[in-house]
Amino acid sequence: MKYYILSFITIISITILFDGCSKLQENITQPQALSIHSKGNLDSSSVNFHGNVLKTNNFNLTGCEQCHAANFQGGITDVSCYNCHNYPHPQGMADTTSPNFHGKVLLINHFVMDECQKCHGSDLSGNGSNKLNCRNCHTQSAGTFACNTCHGNFEDTARIAPPRDINGNTSTDLITVGAHASHLYENDFAIVACLNCHKVPNANNVKDHITPISQANIVLLDSLAIHGIASNAVFDLNTGTCSNTYCHGNFEFKKSDAPTERQYAYTSDMMTGNFKTVKWTLLDGSQAPCGSCHGTTDGFISPEGHIKLPITQCVACHSTVVNEKGEVIDKTRHINGQINYALSKKR
Repeated sequence: MKYYILSFITIISITILFDGCSKLQENITQPQALSIHSKGNLDSSSVNFHGNVLKTNNFNLTGCEQCHAANFQGGITDVSCYNCHNYPHPQGMADTTSPNFHGKVLLINHFVMDECQKCHGSDLSGNGSNKLNCRNCHTQSAGTFACNTCHGNFEDTARIAPPRDINGNTSTDLITVGAHASHLYENDFAIVACLNCHKVPNANNVKDHITPISQANIVLLDSLAIHGIASNAVFDLNTGTCSNTYCHGNFEFKKSDAPTERQYAYTSDMMTGNFKTVKWTLLDGSQAPCGSCHGTTDGFISPEGHIKLPITQCVACHSTVVNEKGEVIDKTRHINGQINYALSKKR
């Protein structure tokens, strides 16, 4: 009899136990998904948008690294920041020797800065964050859009032309470097400007300038290069030569256009230059000595059609241009599209 009683008690106990566990299971509150982000973290219109939160914290990413890993590839969350954008930057972004240097990355992407501007602001001045202010390094008035950001000497705002082309090359044997320095900074006889050979950008069209274009359209001879009769001036990309430019002797000055008192200097109906063709990467001094752009085959530097005089006599009529030695004393008055006639007081 007692066995029946024990069996009955056991059955009752088990029934109560299962019923209790069932009720406990039903009454358990399910845990909410764990998240350290506030609502609106992915909503760009929300004050809690992660970009706004980072900006408030001056883009201190230490907290992000705890879950998304130091390389932001996902970490313990398995959610990579690179799923949506190319930030944070890879290591070496500020190291000029690194393949990840931002200048090289921009070059590969043809200097399209739309992604940069999302965090750094439309003018790349940090969008309110000093840490993201590109002008901390790009201190020129034009900031990152200064000419010598991409070519020229980054440390010298006065030298904006190569050497250092946009690929970092400095050899004058390369057509992208060539005689830039010789023309703009190192010649003693003329003022040469970028706009003589290139379409120079301004604040309104700078993005057009850094947008990839055909190399054939990079050199667009203009201004002084095509002055007067030199409208046929051309730069040959294949041979690396300039021909028919005013600068190198494609000019004519007609006697009929000269004042009567100056016509004595003419020996024919016009004075003409030598139509010199020059190679852009040849810098041995042989292409532009005095007499190469104007002068006669018998050694006089006077243009064809001009009375023949030695170089020391040029000062007699061009005293504001040269001295008694024939040296140019005012570069603004030489190769400028004009005849600068001024009698020497010693005449």
